[in-house]
Amino acid sequence: MKHFYSATNAQKIGLSTIVDVFDRADLFELLDNEAVLKLSQLGGNAGFRNSAAIRRSTGITTRRLLRDGVRPVDVAVAVCRRLETVSGCPIDEFDAILLCHSNTDSQACVRLAGALSQELGLSSEAITAFNHGCSGFIKLMPEGAMVLDSLHRDAKVALVSVETPEFWHDGADRLFCGIVSAGATAAVLETGRGLPVGASRSDDFQIPPERRINSNPLFRMETADVFDFRGQPSCRTVMRMNAEPVFINGIELMLDNLRAAMLSIDRQAGQRVIVAPHQPSGKLLRALIAAAAMEFPDIEFLNNLESYGNTISSSVPTLISRMEEVLVLNKLEPLRDNDHIILLAAGICMTDIADQMSAGHTCLQWQRNTLNIPHRQETPENANVSIG
Repeated sequence: MKHFYSATNAQKIGLSTIVDVFDRADLFELLDNEAVLKLSQLGGNAGFRNSAAIRRSTGITTRRLLRDGVRPVDVAVAVCRRLETVSGCPIDEFDAILLCHSNTDSQACVRLAGALSQELGLSSEAITAFNHGCSGFIKLMPEGAMVLDSLHRDAKVALVSVETPEFWHDGADRLFCGIVSAGATAAVLETGRGLPVGASRSDDFQIPPERRINSNPLFRMETADVFDFRGQPSCRTVMRMNAEPVFINGIELMLDNLRAAMLSIDRQAGQRVIVAPHQPSGKLLRALIAAAAMEFPDIEFLNNLESYGNTISSSVPTLISRMEEVLVLNKLEPLRDNDHIILLAAGICMTDIADQMSAGHTCLQWQRNTLNIPHRQETPENANVSIG
């Protein structure tokens, strides 16, 4: 489904607040590469060769699981409460709340929206749920902008992403166990405040047979006896991936969206372009950056895979919520007013996992002191205990 927004009104829509909860040690524990090595070898699988091979392949040192007893709704409540604190707006005063929660069960997002509404004391219709996958935040951006355009001048729209892939993947599947991670973010769209939103669009793309490498589906679901991410046997419906065509087409879709984004921005002399891409894996991210550099040698890419992993739809907003930290990590200079930020994503199309992929982009422009982000009191390394 196509989603499109273009800033043509005098009072532009802006991204005014963005938060995450990765520092909440009571919510998450860390899964290190030694634990992933053991997971990948369960059930007689060959798995990874060693933990160093996992680091080279995935670009990740640690990823997150929900602590024992923590439910997805607990994480959702935590990120909404932090959004209230940082934005200064009570959750019941938002005019619309859009929630992305991905799962092999298409109704999991609906159930989470219902449980979250109840926990927050909201009406059952207050939260609109989406099962969007890796492009989820990119899909929520134009959707939220269009909703905001239809509301009154002082309206606020919240975009919430809560991802718990440990519940819908096989812990022993080498293609996923080394990359996926739990995470949650929340953001606010307002008119005339925050980082101005330019063009924002997303769509689902049919992948024709000639671009599929083989006749197998891009993704498929399988209900089977598998392992959870603590190594225990579990019967669940999990996602399986046809890695090579997903890899190749994911890169091409992000490149196409990067080209479209570059055409839509009005870049003046001296303005930088910073790309905040979905964080799929180290291998795919390196290939994307190498391909993009051939066409756009002076743009800069953000990467925070090492300590966060692939948090599905939370990947891109996490880069923005931790912009200062990520810039330092990537040895990049601080942003200056009017520098351009391109949000970029591609991945599974949850409505047609076999034959389509979703992708999109959003263009932002940096303005100093216009984005509310939380003060960092803890780092992810000292806030959590690793499973090793």
